[in-house]
Amino acid sequence: MKAITTASLCLTLITQAAYVTADTPATKATSTKGTTQTITSEDENFVPKPSSGHLIFTYFDKSEITNIPSVEAPESVQLDTSLKLPLGTSGEIDSGLWVYNFVLKEREFRFDEAAAVRRNSDDNHLKQRLYEINVPITYLIQNDNNSRWVFNVSPGVKSSLEYIGNDDLAANAAIQYTSSVEGHGYNLGAAYTHRFGEGKLVPLVNYSYKSGKYLSVILGFPYSRLSFAPTARQHYFAKLTPEGGSWHVYNQGDKDETFDFEQQAFRFGFGAEFNAFRALWLGAEAGMQFGQELELDNESGERGTLELEDSGYLQLTAKLRFR
Repeated sequence: MKAITTASLCLTLITQAAYVTADTPATKATSTKGTTQTITSEDENFVPKPSSGHLIFTYFDKSEITNIPSVEAPESVQLDTSLKLPLGTSGEIDSGLWVYNFVLKEREFRFDEAAAVRRNSDDNHLKQRLYEINVPITYLIQNDNNSRWVFNVSPGVKSSLEYIGNDDLAANAAIQYTSSVEGHGYNLGAAYTHRFGEGKLVPLVNYSYKSGKYLSVILGFPYSRLSFAPTARQHYFAKLTPEGGSWHVYNQGDKDETFDFEQQAFRFGFGAEFNAFRALWLGAEAGMQFGQELELDNESGERGTLELEDSGYLQLTAKLRFR
């Protein structure tokens, strides 16, 4: 394979047409067919639990690629779509509860070529689509009324999906201990994740606090969130999360020429959710994605890095929460 420099890696890309989080409050749960029923104490906090299923669409502003010399810097636009479906549960929390889901994510990058190239090209917007398909399997067991263990493994595929091979297979995994007493809690654990680009082992550490029925705070790494729920049907929040990824890409669909595509990015945003009908919640979120880098690493070990400006985003959500 020919050598790929930073600039040519960008052109190679342009010519192509998991959060484990610490948000696991100590509640009691029993299994039902296909859903998880959550039973809380009399002092139930109105802040909603993580969703059983969702459909999420996120649009990002244009972001200039700053480290490629050009008459006019090329720009990138990111589009995200995420679908999560509940596949069911088995067991009970006291003796061990299994939770199964299906997740499909598409991340699309649309690139504008530099102005000098664009004037001589009919195709001004060139695309790279990346996919993540996995089946998260979570095992929870309650130690007592205040603590639990959570184990998760998410085997799947991270690829451009022209073909499926061994290099397209990937997995995230996590182990976490959660404890909460009188509104104060902590979560300790470790995760192997691709949220920071290439797969790496990271700690899971946070402090959580609930004040009455309306306020919930999670501060730590890699996820922090401030939530306010004035009623059981409204939720307002601010959050900070890592949102990178890693995929195996076939160069212009060529099975014999591949490279690894890695993204590093963080998001800070504000949002609101409302209970529209029974288990259905609708919401929106807006904020900034920052610390953005794209790294392309070919089979010869040559790596190119694209540095992107910060970009604003708007996210629309539909979520299922069964009680």
